[in-house]
Amino acid sequence: MITKETAVNIWEAYREIEVANKLLSNMEEIRESERIPDDAPTLKNVFGMREHFQLGIPTGENSTRLFGVKPKLAESVIRAHIAEKKAELASANERARIELDEPEKERPCIGCGGAGCNMCAEKEA
Repeated sequence: MITKETAVNIWEAYREIEVANKLLSNMEEIRESERIPDDAPTLKNVFGMREHFQLGIPTGENSTRLFGVKPKLAESVIRAHIAEKKAELASANERARIELDEPEKERPCIGCGGAGCNMCAEKEA
């Protein structure tokens, strides 16, 4: 059985890849259907206005953001993010293969980490 951590890593990588690809697809679709130039914003904000991207960390008063990030630059960042997540996914998949090949007895209990619990007692019985 693979560990919960490995399963989470696989799910998170798949999710990020899916969301990023959807974003790129939406941007391309809008650009083609509305004949928007490559350097013009494609996506709309909550007020229905097209705006350039923002990069940052919204942490309240001390938030750090860059405004007006051009679509082509944003697309490059998104593609780099996809590549990074694909590499993480490949690594997590390999880790899962190794975990599946390990004998069950070598891994600690998922309930207590080997400290002893009802699940451990059930396995021994």
